[in-house]
Amino acid sequence: MILHNFLYGLIIGLGFIIPGVSGGVLATILGIYDEIVKRILNINKDFKNNLLYLTPIIIGILISILLFSKIILYLLDNRLMFISYVFIGLILGCIPYLIKEIKSKTNKNISLISFIITLVIGLFLYLFQKKTTEIISSPSILKMSIAGIFYAIGKIVPGISGAALLMFLGIYKYFLSIISNPLAINIHTIIIFIPFIITFIISGYLILKLINYLLNNHFRHTYSAIIGFIISSILFIYPGNINIISIIIAILSFIISYYLSN
Repeated sequence: MILHNFLYGLIIGLGFIIPGVSGGVLATILGIYDEIVKRILNINKDFKNNLLYLTPIIIGILISILLFSKIILYLLDNRLMFISYVFIGLILGCIPYLIKEIKSKTNKNISLISFIITLVIGLFLYLFQKKTTEIISSPSILKMSIAGIFYAIGKIVPGISGAALLMFLGIYKYFLSIISNPLAINIHTIIIFIPFIITFIISGYLILKLINYLLNNHFRHTYSAIIGFIISSILFIYPGNINIISIIIAILSFIISYYLSN
């Protein structure tokens, strides 16, 4: 199980650095999203087993971020179509699983109202993100504090990309340049990231509590909303062109995602 969860962590970690892709979506594709939320919030109830379950996932995520950040930067600059269609396929591949989960646990179909609301919110975020410009210089403390909240939302709520929200703030490339070069981190950088870390931890815990409550009490509407966010997240990754190769890539990754989530 340790190796298994470590590999899961490596995969989920990609969702922390690729714009348009949520770590929550990748955890959902792997079928462990609900389990991670429950174990984090109830870690003290069975501390040893919960720690054994979560630790390899966390280590995998951290290694993935450090290991793949430079690779992702290269792919975004040189192989955008390839990486975009890989994740478009992965995202679409988990939709049947989510719909099946709604039917199996509630004996009802998807809630169209919840689905449409989050789909529109996702579209709204996409349109605003396209109007933003990236900054290279150090962002302000206020912007980094907001970034911590946004990043927590993007990492926990499936379908909302933390990287895309950082793009919305105009600091995604700055953020990625820092985590891809940890040896270049200095005192000034640490000071800038302190408000980010604080707001990320606090808001992350509160969001986890909310998600856990919604999953336990409003499962159908929660998963329907997640599907809306997931589908809208495709807008953030779509590279703007399509050909036979991109279609094949998307189909292959769809098949992989479909079987992983089932």
